[in-house]
Amino acid sequence: MKNNDKKSNERKAFYIPIDGKLYETTEEVYKTYYRMDRRERYLDERSRKHELSLETLSQAEYPVENKMVNQPMSVEEEVITSVMIESLLKALTTLSEEEKWLINELFFCGKSERELAEETGVPRKTIAYRKEKILSRLKKVIKN
Repeated sequence: MKNNDKKSNERKAFYIPIDGKLYETTEEVYKTYYRMDRRERYLDERSRKHELSLETLSQAEYPVENKMVNQPMSVEEEVITSVMIESLLKALTTLSEEEKWLINELFFCGKSERELAEETGVPRKTIAYRKEKILSRLKKVIKN
């Protein structure tokens, strides 16, 4: 019985390798480190499997540079875009401050529903429901 008590009281040590040396760290850092390490290996495996690399694309004369540069918009596209932005801005004025905050966090700050749920303590399903209600209302305002 005493051996079990000693084991439960002992703190398990976690180590990560940095520059060939092992450093003790917390369990959270340890898990995150190995999760990132596994993700990197997975991406390497996929790129090797599909032979994806900048060098391969360059050798195949794939216009990588053209894909990275924004293509100029036509006058029609610019007008349509500005009208759409104007209508969206008008529709956003119909929202309450809480609704504006939610839309800002999700779409402009790039936070996920899960991140907002953790930050605010509001269930993720509730945040998703509120987002859908707001978007539905915005669509109706924009259409009218």
